[in-house]
Amino acid sequence: MSIHYNKTTPSEHANNSFNAILALPPLLNGHPFIANQRWLNEFASNAIPPKGIEYQGGRRLGFFYQWLWQQLIVHHPCYELLAEEIQLSVDKRTLGAVDFLVKDLRTGEVEHWEVAIKFYLAFELRWPGPNARDDLDTKANKMLTHQLMLSDHPAFIDQYQAQFGPISQRRLIMQGRLFYPAFSDYSGSGIQLAQEAAQGLWCYSEQVARLNLRSIAKPEWIAPPRYRQIAEEPALTTVSNPTMAIAPDDKVWFVMPEHWPHSSMKKP
Repeated sequence: MSIHYNKTTPSEHANNSFNAILALPPLLNGHPFIANQRWLNEFASNAIPPKGIEYQGGRRLGFFYQWLWQQLIVHHPCYELLAEEIQLSVDKRTLGAVDFLVKDLRTGEVEHWEVAIKFYLAFELRWPGPNARDDLDTKANKMLTHQLMLSDHPAFIDQYQAQFGPISQRRLIMQGRLFYPAFSDYSGSGIQLAQEAAQGLWCYSEQVARLNLRSIAKPEWIAPPRYRQIAEEPALTTVSNPTMAIAPDDKVWFVMPEHWPHSSMKKP
């Protein structure tokens, strides 16, 4: 199943994105909460992606990705969506939100799922994102030790366990792409990556002119088009913001401003 598509109509874009996330491998491995390739393959093998629907939510890519998973759960024959975006607070202090409570219809067990679509670039011994204040190690630690443990918090148990039942399984579904530098040997941190993780290359703006890359819009980051589908677009010669692009061989690239990651780590 291909993970390259071209955005056309809104419903076709949604269809392409459903198929893309059913094909995307995980980013991480090595923790019992992480949804690994075997689990994702099993989920995808039984999934029934909805057809002809359009996303009408917020513009952030994370909102769109969460909606894609919500729809896949709702239409999946093996799972039932019990609740989503459960806000948890104590004494008027917000602790966080649970993405999904899901019942496995084969076992009757209730599971807590957190989902995230992320893109990280190997830089020195770190994995910063396009916004360098976000990095893979910090994000993974927060998801595994905070977000997924919200359903084990006494406040959650007091408020929701009687309604939904005890949580039997926690899953982190983190997909996206890891980008390695095309013109240096940075390898990123030592975090345990999934062997199957989708990969790309990255370079700085000053290096892009000779590469004949063509940029794509952020809504297409989940399901990037093939090069021939955007061949009428002008080739990139410089960028002022992190820009995802496609090479003539269909490889996915990130092109970064010259002072990244240091410039994007400054708080506004």
